[in-house]
Amino acid sequence: MVTLQASKRDPQTKAKKLRREGFVTGVLYGRDMKETMPLQFVEADAMRFIKSNKEGTQVLLNIGGEQTNALVKNVDFDPLKKQINALDFQALVAGEVVSASVQIIFENTEGVQGIVEQELSEIHYKADPANLLDTVVIDFSKLPQETRDFYVKDLKLTEGRNIHLTTPEDALIFHIADYAKADEEEAEETAE
Repeated sequence: MVTLQASKRDPQTKAKKLRREGFVTGVLYGRDMKETMPLQFVEADAMRFIKSNKEGTQVLLNIGGEQTNALVKNVDFDPLKKQINALDFQALVAGEVVSASVQIIFENTEGVQGIVEQELSEIHYKADPANLLDTVVIDFSKLPQETRDFYVKDLKLTEGRNIHLTTPEDALIFHIADYAKADEEEAEETAE
């Protein structure tokens, strides 16, 4: 599990001022917390964190020496300024079911005979902290050659786990189009 350094912040200090000083603001909230805890992160640490972690990632927050198991609930990123505006976390409690999302990653697509058209980049689900997913990796080298369509139900995420999918099981993750058909479609579009 990934660890992220954080510190409590003074709610009287404006977020804009903290950003100028090289910090990112955020909050930690949860069912067992009396009130929301305002946080601040060193901007460089936060940028490194979001490069490899997205919403729905389970993380260990180190807040002044105390560690809290949490879930990334919101990443407010401004792509024009290349700046994180806020990072929001939900404190996890054993046995409490939380809503989460998991990123889908494709591997070994270069061996596919056709064009991989990704339809879904993440799956939404509900689970307790013990059953949270890190990422879903689809390795194309391990799929049967005749695979053309792949659905959420084909992942078998719920087998042996206490997970409730909120993304429909019949949702298409990817389709593999034939090269010839793609060329014909492009020719038709060009002709029009």
